[in-house]
Amino acid sequence: MEENIKVYVKVDSNNVITQVDSSIFLFNVEDWVKIDEGQGDKFSHAQGNYLDKPLVDMQGKYNYKLMDGKIVDLTDEEKEKLFPTVKQELSLVDRIAMLENLQLQQGGLV
Repeated sequence: MEENIKVYVKVDSNNVITQVDSSIFLFNVEDWVKIDEGQGDKFSHAQGNYLDKPLVDMQGKYNYKLMDGKIVDLTDEEKEKLFPTVKQELSLVDRIAMLENLQLQQGGLV
């Protein structure tokens, strides 16, 4: 009888899921949480079969958390609290270009 393939997630201190993998690809499961086990592709290709969306969204924020042993979507509010959007400061070149554009829009010469 074949040994079951185990599905694991790695979480951060807020239970945000940062990785999903199966026992086939993991040599050391210390610091990983087992969430399921069984046979077949569902278990061997865990990330594609356990997550409806990518692990990380277009802004680089994680999409999932582990709650009571289950994978749960993070809400937009949770994402903003956990991963606040960092406002980038404009470079000096960008600031000068913006001022020049404003001056042109107001009919001034640059």
